[in-house]
Amino acid sequence: MKTYMRVLLFFVLPVIAPLLFPPDHLLGMMPDVLLGVATALVALVIGFFIWRGYGLALTFSIFLQGFNVITRLMMFFSTIVTLNSANQPQVDFLFMGVSVLSIGISLWVLLRLDRVDVHAQMTR
Repeated sequence: MKTYMRVLLFFVLPVIAPLLFPPDHLLGMMPDVLLGVATALVALVIGFFIWRGYGLALTFSIFLQGFNVITRLMMFFSTIVTLNSANQPQVDFLFMGVSVLSIGISLWVLLRLDRVDVHAQMTR
């Protein structure tokens, strides 16, 4: 596996996918939720640096990506159609696009982390 693929697969995409939200949704979230997500992502990155070679970091990353997909699917249909001030339905296309992109990235990372060559890189 090439170095740029390792960096992309182990450090960049697992952090970006759960944090993909439109700015108005991201600013409206509670600071505690954002702090919890940021803490989990920092633990993931530290796990890859410190515990590289152990299955714990790989398992945690697979869990985090799967949890992101499930959470996004649960939020998807309830959030894309909202009512505006005149009680007319309004579709949030930005949220829909960002959610589909995040689900796609997480599914790709999830399926890629479960391959034999990645397991060989992560475990001793």
